[in-house]
Amino acid sequence: MKLLLALFRSKKKFSELCQAEIKPGLEAIRAGDWQFRFKAEGKEKLSLCQHIFNILMDNLAEKQGQLSEKEREEQQLLAEIEEAWAMTDKEGKILKANPSFNRLFESLRIEGKYCWQIIRSTDFLRLWEEFRGTGERKEGEIWIAQRPFVARIFFLKGQDNKEGKIALLFKDISPEKNLEKIKRELVAHISHELRTPLTIIKGYLETLEEEKLDEVSLSFIARIKDNVDRLERLVRDLLTLAELESHQELAARERVNLEELAKNVINQFENMAKEKSLFLRLELPAEIPSVFGDAFRLEQMLTNLVDNALKYTDKGGVTIRLEKGEKEVLITVQDTGIGIAPEHLDRIFERFYVVDRSRSRKFGGTGLGLSIVKHIVLLHRGKIEVKSTPGSGTTFLVSLPL
Repeated sequence: MKLLLALFRSKKKFSELCQAEIKPGLEAIRAGDWQFRFKAEGKEKLSLCQHIFNILMDNLAEKQGQLSEKEREEQQLLAEIEEAWAMTDKEGKILKANPSFNRLFESLRIEGKYCWQIIRSTDFLRLWEEFRGTGERKEGEIWIAQRPFVARIFFLKGQDNKEGKIALLFKDISPEKNLEKIKRELVAHISHELRTPLTIIKGYLETLEEEKLDEVSLSFIARIKDNVDRLERLVRDLLTLAELESHQELAARERVNLEELAKNVINQFENMAKEKSLFLRLELPAEIPSVFGDAFRLEQMLTNLVDNALKYTDKGGVTIRLEKGEKEVLITVQDTGIGIAPEHLDRIFERFYVVDRSRSRKFGGTGLGLSIVKHIVLLHRGKIEVKSTPGSGTTFLVSLPL
């Protein structure tokens, strides 16, 4: 085949003759008849060029059939995918979408429209702008038709691994959210039910302490009381976490003076720092603007971070630093403590995750403090990061939008 094609190119007369012989076929193709084939009539045989034309057209038809089959398979696969899926060009114009996408946005004419014309969600628009700004894969929780979804935006790789079209994926997480709600309500209910008996037990223990008992009995009572106190802290933290998780928005919003808030936290822990011979200081490189949020929750967040830092620091101390970024305020809590091993860093914000159980038990930790911190930050639409080197200390960096 290649030899004959090369012959066509190199032999001008042969090429002209060949074009004349296959002219009816070329005209048929121009007219849209891709089924045309030369047929031998009577005793006449097909010329070499006509025979090659037929072979090339058969090969082309086979390739088109394979592509059509592949396209049908892809369409069937996309139709079966429960996630809403769409593909856009680099400007956001929708090129293709599966039935789940059409149903979700209640539109049969999706193609040709821009994604922001169809997806009317401020959370999605924010995610889209972030993606357009960085070109990096973006993922976030958004609400559509009063249902929660995880939205993913990323480039599809084209030829030579170059960034081509853009994929949009939307997964309905209502079942997961409903399950989380049931768990939260169960935890909150159990915690409420535990508060009363714990208060009664503690009252009896305090009454017994006033009695004239021997040292052994008093030591037993002290141990029981310590464990009751620990249970009370656990119940309190569980209720706090359940309350935070049950809200999508802040319960209270006001202008918060972070400098004043940080000074309150330092006053709260001043004695604890002195008892351990540690420094506790506030650094303010420049004037810090106020942020819009819940003052009580923000103080709770900073209190938990400083409390943890002091507990896990034996030498040196803790520094709170407030700085103004371009569009956010940065709150840094840095200690010179024991640090956290790299394998624990990804999990320290999980509920009940404890790096050192013996040390946590010694300080009466519940394993919920950092989880509470993270939820408070997220409710303020902020971000939290942690950096740590074992033996050198830990730094928590919180950014809150202005």
